[in-house]
Amino acid sequence: MQSPTVGRIVHYVSYGTPGGEYAKECRAAIVTEVSPEGNAKGSNFVGLCVLNPTGQFFNRSVEYDDGTEQAGDPNCPDAAAHGNPFRYCACGWLEGEHKGGTWHWPERA
Repeated sequence: MQSPTVGRIVHYVSYGTPGGEYAKECRAAIVTEVSPEGNAKGSNFVGLCVLNPTGQFFNRSVEYDDGTEQAGDPNCPDAAAHGNPFRYCACGWLEGEHKGGTWHWPERA
């Protein structure tokens, strides 16, 4: 994995609202500080300046989330249906998704 450094552009995942008025979505963010303590623990905590359409906000302790899926039971009888139409399965499988309030590297286009 890349190491975050001051000045890099990353994505911040907004929380959205419980009622769904605002969806959870990625926002551009600039790394303003890197926490050496967080990196030593294997978890990348950074400070961010998040750029929103209506303004910006600063957060000094945002955790990295790679958004990987959670594997379920390898003997799942319905593994072919994973992700269609639901984001989870009774076997314990969960579709990959970035948690709100975290950062990740932008996807390459």
